[in-house]
Amino acid sequence: MFRNFIFIGVSFLSLLSVSLSAVNYGMAGCGLGSMIPAWKNDISQVMAATTNGTSSSQTFGITSGTSNCTNDGIVKAEKAQEVFVHYNQAGLESEMAAGRGERIDAFAQLLGCPTHSQQLGNLVKKNYSKIVTTDTRKDSKLLLVSLKKEIGSDLELSEACQF
Repeated sequence: MFRNFIFIGVSFLSLLSVSLSAVNYGMAGCGLGSMIPAWKNDISQVMAATTNGTSSSQTFGITSGTSNCTNDGIVKAEKAQEVFVHYNQAGLESEMAAGRGERIDAFAQLLGCPTHSQQLGNLVKKNYSKIVTTDTRKDSKLLLVSLKKEIGSDLELSEACQF
């Protein structure tokens, strides 16, 4: 009888640990919006993504491992940068032309050099025409490559940022 109880208890705990480790946050990704249980259908994913974007909780969560995001290697920095540029391309290009903005600050955070966001802004503004071309406007991955190339050519940013 006692063995059956132990077996059932161990089985329950192993199932519980599997269900707790399976993060299911939907298409909107991790962040504050993913923590609201009712937001699991398609329409609600739009609200979750909006919450994540307006509160910057997703960017912060990815880098800090909070808000349903992981920092254990599941979300790699490079993939986070790629996703960020893809979903923020138009706004990022606009802020790059101005040399400042929330998206540049968030991108510096994803690069691991948040204290250098002003320098990053100055660099992308100065080199905007080299970074943003007809080809990079069509493909966010090319834009990211172009951004990293310019960052790599700056001595201070290339040492401070992780790309």
